[in-house]
Amino acid sequence: MAVYSSPALWSSASLLSSPPRLCFTRRTLRPSAFSSPPLRSNAQGKAFPGDAVLDTKESSLVVCFGEMLIDFVPTTNGLSLAEAPAFKKAAGGAPANVAVGIARLGGSSAFIGKVGEDEFGYMLADILKENNVNNEGMRFDPGARTALAFVTLRSDGEREFMFYRNPSADMLLQEAELDFDLIRKAKILHYGSISLITEPCKSAHIAAAKAAKEAGVVLSYDPNLRLPLWPSAKSAREGILSIWETADIIKKEKIHLMKLSFANCTIQILIYYLSLKAPMVVDTTPRSSVEESRV
Repeated sequence: MAVYSSPALWSSASLLSSPPRLCFTRRTLRPSAFSSPPLRSNAQGKAFPGDAVLDTKESSLVVCFGEMLIDFVPTTNGLSLAEAPAFKKAAGGAPANVAVGIARLGGSSAFIGKVGEDEFGYMLADILKENNVNNEGMRFDPGARTALAFVTLRSDGEREFMFYRNPSADMLLQEAELDFDLIRKAKILHYGSISLITEPCKSAHIAAAKAAKEAGVVLSYDPNLRLPLWPSAKSAREGILSIWETADIIKKEKIHLMKLSFANCTIQILIYYLSLKAPMVVDTTPRSSVEESRV
């Protein structure tokens, strides 16, 4: 097992900003074992109109599963949310960020998730289409709104979040709404942990990962800890670690692992322990944080 370091890919930055540079490691990946007709949903979520489906290169497809939302970012940098004079809207959501980043780099990507049947939801679907991301796996909920988040980077370097999603459409994605054919065509299924917080999305997440694993798809996991969204720190730790061993690739960040540890143990020991659970670990800890940990 090797640990690889790279710039932060899975961040909360807007999809509208330029993607970061990526470092890829060559490895042998198994192709999807089978393909079957997609499972069509009778649930309330609506699929995107057929003319929005983009061509997908199945041999290199990365399917990103999870949340997509609207970020409201201060027009002035370095201020707390309360101090910000105004905000501008931007597309956000870590799994969607990855899908767009891959497409901008010339790769093939798709997004599976749920948004509200509202102006923001359709705006997000259009942004995926404009960035050459396959959005046929998106669903639209007529009874719930697209999630909102107010995000800022304060002058002290700490990020501050305020979420409006109680419940939002992404939390209501059901297993019956999944496009299993799209999942099984993937080379990689990438997902986070926010989709594990509540039902029915939790069951949909587990079902998607199970179908992918059985089809020989590589599982990529970004723990993406957001404590305010979980009922408690304990439930966050249990939920995030509950699927740790099923992943083939895990993104780790020092601050997330420290919060998950519930102990003042040496971070290198904790990272080593958690890294044993996956064949590849990608380190996205900011360089400044690494330097501080050496003091």
